Amino acid sequence: MKYFKGLLVTISIIFILSLSGFTYGRDFARGPSPKGPTGPVDIEALYLEQKKEEGIYIAKGQVEVREGGRLLKADTVTFNDNTKEIFAEGGVVFQEEEDVLQCERLYLNMATKLGNIENGHIFIKKGNFTIVGDKIEKTGESEYRITEGEITTCEGERPAWKLASKDVKMTVEGYARTRGTRFKIKNITVFYIPWGIFPVKSERQSGLLLPELRLSSRDGPIIKNYYFWAISKDKDATFNIDYIGQRGIKPGTEFRYALRDDLKGSWFGSVIEDRKYDGTRYQIKGQHEQTYRDVTFKIRGNHVSDSDFMKDFGVTTYERSENLLKSTGFIEKPFNKSILTYEMSYFKSLTQKNNDNTFKYLPFASFSTEYIPFLKDRLYTNLNGTYTNFYREKGDRFTRMGVEPSVRVPLSFNGINLLVGGTLYETGYFINKATKEENEIKLRQTAKIEGDMNAHFIKNYQTGLLNLGDIESLIKPQVKYTFIPNTSLRDLPYIDPYDRLYQTNTITYGINHYMNAITPSSFREISLLEISQTYGLSGSLRPSILYEGSGSRFSDIKARFTAYPTTSLIYINESIFNTHGEGLRIIRNTLSHTIPKVYFLRLTHSYTKDLTNEIYTDIGGTYRDFDGRYQIRYSFKDGTWIDNLYQIRYHPGCWAIALTLIQSTRPRDTTFRLSFDLTGITSRQDTFLDRPY
Repeated sequence: MKYFKGLLVTISIIFILSLSGFTYGRDFARGPSPKGPTGPVDIEALYLEQKKEEGIYIAKGQVEVREGGRLLKADTVTFNDNTKEIFAEGGVVFQEEEDVLQCERLYLNMATKLGNIENGHIFIKKGNFTIVGDKIEKTGESEYRITEGEITTCEGERPAWKLASKDVKMTVEGYARTRGTRFKIKNITVFYIPWGIFPVKSERQSGLLLPELRLSSRDGPIIKNYYFWAISKDKDATFNIDYIGQRGIKPGTEFRYALRDDLKGSWFGSVIEDRKYDGTRYQIKGQHEQTYRDVTFKIRGNHVSDSDFMKDFGVTTYERSENLLKSTGFIEKPFNKSILTYEMSYFKSLTQKNNDNTFKYLPFASFSTEYIPFLKDRLYTNLNGTYTNFYREKGDRFTRMGVEPSVRVPLSFNGINLLVGGTLYETGYFINKATKEENEIKLRQTAKIEGDMNAHFIKNYQTGLLNLGDIESLIKPQVKYTFIPNTSLRDLPYIDPYDRLYQTNTITYGINHYMNAITPSSFREISLLEISQTYGLSGSLRPSILYEGSGSRFSDIKARFTAYPTTSLIYINESIFNTHGEGLRIIRNTLSHTIPKVYFLRLTHSYTKDLTNEIYTDIGGTYRDFDGRYQIRYSFKDGTWIDNLYQIRYHPGCWAIALTLIQSTRPRDTTFRLSFDLTGITSRQDTFLDRPY
């Protein structure tokens, strides 16, 4: 056994041949790094020879060269120290960690950094890439040529798919130019590319993605084509051109950026000359988040050209059912124990053709302070102020200003907690008449006095159920008194419920029950039950945002139950019960259960008396190489389904195909969709369980 330094550096020809550039939107390493030895080189062979005068070192018979985590095996290895040339032949195998090169012969000149391998087979673990070539030549510092080459991310002698080219010329961190490329499935040529160009980069790279095919009963054939542009490490974009048979060509662009953790966003836009709509239609949506020192700036935008756009082009059921779109610009500036916000909001109503009567907040501003202690923490006070300009193109316009100073006094004795407080509401309205009448100014002054009393009753016990361990049961009965004096509302505008603070003299009673699981290392809420009802002390209740129901002394009973028995199971129930003969007015049930990479269930039931009674089910699972998913939105009120989705996806490892059938009655349409992915070549960044529909 002898030690030679500097020998193994040369074997790195393979590392450049990673061909990771054939992958769009992914980041693959180029295989083993071409750096030199970091320690002594250990050579074992049946025969070792050194020709000192010629500077030649020869190892024959079961040669093994080791350096750190690298290993070279061959029948013969020859190193010429004068010419800096290395020859290896006979079952050559080079391995670095999980990356492997196999070939019949290897030659490399360390001085010129040129060389070649014959009958080469390269496997790169990151990306699962396999590259085969009759001859792989290094023709320049970063330039290579592959003759009769193949590339795939599948395993086995007969891979599920591969790209085969007669000739490939490529530049690392540049492009590969191919001639005579065939795309093969199970070694059968499916299509032929006479000439092609692909990016060869170790980071995210630009390139075409495989198209998505759809067939719609309403819009005809649809072909969605994508191009990904890797602008830089912190910016990229996706361009799409959609062919919609009955409507036309719909190009679009999505631009994403993350310049810093506190400066990021994404924007999307699309446009179409819609033949069915007989006009130009478009959508612009996006978000931006930015922080400068202690000032936060956010934008959330979604604007469409017409009220039917989301119904016609919405991707998900939720989007197709939208009634109102909101676009907002928001600035927040904190001060010492206070915060200032400024917001511009534009609303687009999708329930009417003309949006001129819809209010926009141009602008909305607010200032709020924390509750500041006085008199040795015996009294707390705060101040809220708001300014809103309700703008619209048609109809009266309003500007509303409000100032709300508040005071609170907390008390506690013998386990009883009491909070007494009061708020003064000073509100002014500037009314800009749409007619030729003079503008008006209206004032409203009122107050609210509140008293809140509660107590806590706690009991701890143990259970073996679901391995919850120690359980803390906390019962919190609560009584709240609210008084608002009678205030004249005559001639005041009614923009939203804030403008109608009716005379109130009520008592609200309720009970909350908390259950918490306690372990030595964690504290977790497992359920919460909340029940409350309001009683009018001075007669029948008037409409208010403080309670549900009006018209009698007793309000509706409001209940909410939330359960988290395990981290993967969630159940939520919200109910409003009328005590005067109507019974249940509103019920909302939500059930969610997930076993990652195995199964998920999302079930939602919504009932509003005389309006809606719908159930939405989203269930899916994975079994071996198959994913399945089923969605349905069903109306019990109408006795029919609203939306259906059936999907099956086969992903044996190196490729995937998904078949999806989508049915909708709003609008009425049936769409069949086919999408195809080659792992490492066209793989998208989403996952099956996270992908929205």
